[in-house]
Amino acid sequence: MSKVYVDAQAYRAIEKGAMIVFKKGVVRTEGEIKPGDIVEVYSRGGKFLGKGFANPNSNIMVRLVTKEKDVEINKELFKERIRKANEYRKKVLGYDKAYRMVYGEADYLPGLIVDRFNDIASLQISSAGMERFKLDVAEAILEVELEIETVFEKNTGRSRRREGLPEIERVLLGKEKYRTIIEEGRAKFIVDMRGQKTGFFLDQRENRIALEKYIKGGEKVLDVFTYTGGFAIHAAVAGAEKVIAVDKSPSAIEQAKENAKLNGVEDKMEFVVGSAFEVMEKLQKKGEKFDIVVLDPPAFVQHEKDLKRGLRAYFNVNYQGLKLVKDGGILVTASCSQHVDMQMFKDMVIAAAAKAGKFLKLLEPYRTQAPDHPILMASKDTEYLKCLFLYVEDMK
Repeated sequence: MSKVYVDAQAYRAIEKGAMIVFKKGVVRTEGEIKPGDIVEVYSRGGKFLGKGFANPNSNIMVRLVTKEKDVEINKELFKERIRKANEYRKKVLGYDKAYRMVYGEADYLPGLIVDRFNDIASLQISSAGMERFKLDVAEAILEVELEIETVFEKNTGRSRRREGLPEIERVLLGKEKYRTIIEEGRAKFIVDMRGQKTGFFLDQRENRIALEKYIKGGEKVLDVFTYTGGFAIHAAVAGAEKVIAVDKSPSAIEQAKENAKLNGVEDKMEFVVGSAFEVMEKLQKKGEKFDIVVLDPPAFVQHEKDLKRGLRAYFNVNYQGLKLVKDGGILVTASCSQHVDMQMFKDMVIAAAAKAGKFLKLLEPYRTQAPDHPILMASKDTEYLKCLFLYVEDMK
């Protein structure tokens, strides 16, 4: 088996619990290493640290699977870890039919994400090593959670391309099924496997449900980057009088309309296909003001080198959004960029508020991703979502 030796910084990180070895932390290698190979990882001085999947073509050189030398990386190991991950969601967190069943490194299954939607499991693989065990993983899912009848392979996106893996969308194992309906708080949503990500953005679940308590009845709400209507539907179901939902994707808006009909709130909703910036500027020119504005944009920062440009994009979105919040209204704003930490995000929002002439008060504790996307304390990479609920007042 080939070996990878790491520097002192990587060694300390692994000792604390980190499960990723970046290429910059590698001091030397022994043996030929191809994408997806299982390798052993050692400190510079030769101490065994673990073994996992390697990819010399990726910025992440090794994704550790185990820190025990005699543990075999095989289907039985994956099945046991999937079982533990599923049990954690159901017994500890109390999730039932719709939840993230496996969250990569946080469940010691690097490069693997599994979302459960009733009897469908949506599988997403982002490492060349895990790709080799794809069928084993799919079989293990069906064996662990007997209510699941379909494993849908949702293998698309930048992470696949970075690993040199092909993009594939198909039923990998089980019954041919693509759509289902899930319940979330007081709302229901259609989940279509052929949509974005793994079919639905489960990470904002608790934040969407939290919005409901701020709807007292009669509010006017703007939901920008609505996708299939997440925050917007919750607002309408909870009693908002009018909700405008904006997204640049016509197909996402079509599904949002279906969700509105499913919940019986289509008469309260207006759907707009268009650029967030352009739509918000038009609303400002019309003198529109909203009781609640929700901003849930895509990740503007994909790489650390994009940080400055991405923060500027977040600043512009929040500045525009704040201009549309009435005095005494609420802004719900989020970032799913892993490279933007909570302090950076707060500083950006504060700067945007100053330019917009607004004071902000924190309504909720700092919110993050739903707990079925567990944050491994030793791994910063598992923490990515930031969400702020803010009371907005005009500077006078």
